[in-house]
Amino acid sequence: MASKEEILRQAGLSDQEIKVYFATLSLGVARAHSIAKKAGMLRTSTYDVLGSLGEKGLVSKVKKAKVGYFEAKSPHRIVDILEERKQKVSSILPELNALKASVGDKPSVELFEGKEGLKAILDEIIETHPKEVLQLNSAQIFQVLQFYFPHWIQRRVKAKIPTRVIQERAKIIEEYKEKDAQELRQIRFTPFQIPTATFIYSNKLAFLTMKEEQIAGILIDNADIAKTQRGFFEIAWGLAKKE
Repeated sequence: MASKEEILRQAGLSDQEIKVYFATLSLGVARAHSIAKKAGMLRTSTYDVLGSLGEKGLVSKVKKAKVGYFEAKSPHRIVDILEERKQKVSSILPELNALKASVGDKPSVELFEGKEGLKAILDEIIETHPKEVLQLNSAQIFQVLQFYFPHWIQRRVKAKIPTRVIQERAKIIEEYKEKDAQELRQIRFTPFQIPTATFIYSNKLAFLTMKEEQIAGILIDNADIAKTQRGFFEIAWGLAKKE
């Protein structure tokens, strides 16, 4: 659980403001030098901080016999400050949303390195829960992710995410093809070797390269790019062999 100091930092108070506010709260009504001593700060610095707290409505200045004293306002004032900030931000949300809309749908591109990076991309596919995953797959994925990828297939099946796969012919793939129906998959073979793996899902496109010296993945999030690649996949799917 976050400390009270950390929570007040998140509310916008500086470390010095927190010290002075706590000191003033504990003293009730006090002179600046007493507050400085309690806060462990110089008197001159304490005056400046009391001023900033006064602007925020957390401390008030009162005079007794022409002598200045300071008193901390109720801690509920902090909630009021946050509410005021929330209302101010809410008032400009339409303008901010209009600015975002004017930019358009720019592609988002992320690079993931190493085997853990490939796993992160494949995990993201499951978490996205698309209606279907289209794969241009390389047999190398079964070597590079020898233990992870079969487990990923089980997770995909459990999530009820079907897939269509265009795959180079290999013994391990032919064994997997025998379980197509139970693993919500259709595999079609292509006569040429596929050096990388491509996953098309939702509005996203993932490229996985698995050469030992450069294992990495690139994830692109853009509806138009995904739509284009999905069209190319459908052409290739129609030409690929069913057997």
